[in-house]
Amino acid sequence: MKFIVAQIGSRRGYAVPAVLERAGMLERFYTDMTGDFAFGRFFSAVRTQPFLAQSARRLMGRRLPHHIRAKTTTFPYLRLMHAVRHVTIKHNPAATFRESIRFSDALGRAMTRCGFSDATHIYSMLGECGPLLVAAKERGLKVVSEIYILLSTERILVEERQKFPNWEPDVPDFAGIRRALGNEDVLLTRSDFAICPSEAVRDDLTENFGFAHERTAVVPYGMSPELFSMRNQPVRGRTLFAGTAELRKGIHYLAMAAEKLARHGMKYNFRVAGDVKRSIANHKQCRYLTFLGRVPRDEMAREFAASDIFVLPSLAEGSAEVTYEALACGLPVVTTSEAGSVVRDGVEGRIIPSRDPETLANAIAEIVEDREKRQQMALAARERACGFTWEHYGERLVAALKSFAARHDGSVSA
Repeated sequence: MKFIVAQIGSRRGYAVPAVLERAGMLERFYTDMTGDFAFGRFFSAVRTQPFLAQSARRLMGRRLPHHIRAKTTTFPYLRLMHAVRHVTIKHNPAATFRESIRFSDALGRAMTRCGFSDATHIYSMLGECGPLLVAAKERGLKVVSEIYILLSTERILVEERQKFPNWEPDVPDFAGIRRALGNEDVLLTRSDFAICPSEAVRDDLTENFGFAHERTAVVPYGMSPELFSMRNQPVRGRTLFAGTAELRKGIHYLAMAAEKLARHGMKYNFRVAGDVKRSIANHKQCRYLTFLGRVPRDEMAREFAASDIFVLPSLAEGSAEVTYEALACGLPVVTTSEAGSVVRDGVEGRIIPSRDPETLANAIAEIVEDREKRQQMALAARERACGFTWEHYGERLVAALKSFAARHDGSVSA
């Protein structure tokens, strides 16, 4: 098995091509632009210029692992043209979405022109760079797609915004835009196999989109073992939420739960670390939430260290990596099955139904008020996290890819 990995951005620090190269399975790596490779180094250097500063700072975070640089091809011109167009339409969500599709397709065509060398497989992220997948299938290559979020997310959010119309700005009909553009759904029509980060994603894929269960594998994500050195000194009742404060992540249900607890005299300190729109931060129902905004990584470590419990009542994820980090820091986690975490109900925390603020409030109080239970869950959390480092992720990914070959090609050799 020899893979061409195609991805936009630096998802998980280029973990997939790095893992495949170490396993001797990487043929080529195609990506849009990095901060330390080719023209990206020059663009990173202009981070002091006001017009480009934000984009340049993000680009600086894209650092290629040294051992995959020789096999990497980037497409900086396409990326820069996309960035320029994005600036002119960033306040138009429909136009921004159309531009993202156009950019992905342009990258796929450029990658196709660069060729397939001796590759036998393509590894794609959620159907990105569609023309590459189409061309690969025409040449007889197998396509493995990573489904990093529930495919039902758009439908779920349409329903949620109808129920809570004053929380977020209106968004376009993304499915309608795709239909108008005539884009083939290459994710479902061209993928031979699917890598899912959680059972929730696999269940959604097979039950709601008809993808064959035997052509899927669940490969949970991981976290850095450096987090194990953090000493948790919890402030009783301090409850941490990390991520964009939006309906998809259930911020409104956390607000309702905080309200319910306050009415019963349990005014815990609810801290929300992450971007937040003004419509949510100023919502009257969020008066018991403290919005910290985007928190730098070193300050985030201090938030984990002082927190009593971590909460993520998400409606749609793939496998939220912040839940792995919370476990590694020794925090009991209250979350939903849709968050795709590796938390076990009653062991490292609680798995509660989504859209249920009453159960969410009860689960938080249960852990905060029972200090012995909280301590048991904290110890179990760190123990659980030991099995989900990035090293273990790599081992699971390679094993899953080889299992596809064994079941469908009659071969297990790389």
